[in-house]
Amino acid sequence: AMWSCGWLRFSKNEMKKKAGEEIFALASKKLRRTQNGKLMEGVLNTSKNIFTFFIHLAEFVPKKEQNSVKMKVPAFGTKLTNFVPPIQAALTVSPGVLEGSVTDAFPTFVPRMRAFDRELKIMQSKAKPKKVRVFAVPSRMAQRSSLSDVGDRVDEDIGEMHFLVKKEAKGDLRKDSRVQDLNNVINRLFSSRGSTGPNRRQRLRLQLRTFSVVCLAEDCGILEWVPNTESLRSVISNTFNPQVEATSIHRRGNRLTNFNDADMRNTFLKCQDLYFKKGNLSLATKKFHELILQNYRPVMYWWFVKNFSSPHAWFEARSNFAMSTAVWSAVGHIIGLGDRHSENILIDTTCGECVHVDFDCIFDKGLLLPRPEVIPFRLTPNMVDALGPSGVDGMYTGALIEAMSTLRKNKDTLLSVLEPFLKDPVINLKSSKSSEKYKDSAKDSIAKIEGRLNGVYNLKNPNKKNVKRQDRDGYSNNEDDHANSTQLSVEGQVQKMIMEATSHENLVQVYIGWMPWI
Repeated sequence: AMWSCGWLRFSKNEMKKKAGEEIFALASKKLRRTQNGKLMEGVLNTSKNIFTFFIHLAEFVPKKEQNSVKMKVPAFGTKLTNFVPPIQAALTVSPGVLEGSVTDAFPTFVPRMRAFDRELKIMQSKAKPKKVRVFAVPSRMAQRSSLSDVGDRVDEDIGEMHFLVKKEAKGDLRKDSRVQDLNNVINRLFSSRGSTGPNRRQRLRLQLRTFSVVCLAEDCGILEWVPNTESLRSVISNTFNPQVEATSIHRRGNRLTNFNDADMRNTFLKCQDLYFKKGNLSLATKKFHELILQNYRPVMYWWFVKNFSSPHAWFEARSNFAMSTAVWSAVGHIIGLGDRHSENILIDTTCGECVHVDFDCIFDKGLLLPRPEVIPFRLTPNMVDALGPSGVDGMYTGALIEAMSTLRKNKDTLLSVLEPFLKDPVINLKSSKSSEKYKDSAKDSIAKIEGRLNGVYNLKNPNKKNVKRQDRDGYSNNEDDHANSTQLSVEGQVQKMIMEATSHENLVQVYIGWMPWI
């Protein structure tokens, strides 16, 4: 409860700040009457210090090109081992123990934090988030008075915990936290023991990799570090095709991901101009295929061959990639998840699983960007290449059908989880400048989600109204309006989603930083 409610005391809204102080004061008063109440009351009262520490880390602005700094860790007023670590495994309350000892409410197998490493790593993305390392000890040793709180490794340590502390310039990390709640519900639906039928085994392998998101304030938070992962862009950059000559331009993946390549950028922008300035989408698509896709060919198939040498490991990794990509595609389309550039999609290098991060751009907010994200999810050439010779027509489509079928069958459950968005203004759409407009936009978002759970493909491309096409005589937007109201079968909806996600007509329209050619 401390991690989930603590942000209220640091809210920029005075009413929420006051409510947070009252909640912690009442909790502190109640704890005094319980067994070990004095210890727990002390932990609760000093929790404000640890929140303040994390917020200062998030707000710290490093110098340019600075990769790490030495930080001074203050005294928190109580041992760090008394705090339940802000990781998903530790924040899951064990059922049936709330009436017993407070210390038994959380899993005992999860290690406890002992001390912060004094080296703070600075990530090089735009927001400059910081990676924090914490030394961990077994939970059974948490109350030992002899434990050192010095930020160096000691003999009692059994491992490390890693967190990403970040401050959003415009976003709201409460959205990320809420999406993780939804993903945990979806995982329970996939793993339901009541699931039967020939696809039950596949359904049990459909899971979303989730992680803890703890808000420190509206714009600051702690994210549990996802270990053994690299971004999609990094994976492609470090891959090469061994079957082409060493001097071939098609050999190395870093050529595809080099955003400093002015020729590549200018060529793509010229392709876009054929549509946005001249209204000729057919010619723009043709040139995109000829000048970009043919010259920057996918290589990701070979990443699996290189990293998983045995046939069994290779097959398992590629299967993991196909199924995890499919379930993220299904969920991403349902909730209107955008901003799926190549740094927001991670690959687990130990098993091939796909992991998505950064959930600020939800409820079709991507359609409001200067260059609207007009695809339902990311399924670019390298991702298709990684699926093998059958491409999207193999395991990926089967898993996507199974995922969409499960989501559609549990429509009421999903809508009940999403309904609180109507009462909690975290959507932050541009049109939501008043409470009435916010309420209307939130209802509209829920209506779109309900439509998708009924089989309607209702992702409208705003470019069709903003750009007058010169290459299609007699084209009418009424055709799209009719298509956007048709209820499709699960199989029909999946085929429509894949067609739109892989359409070169759509890929040529997205923002250049999205790198649609990879």
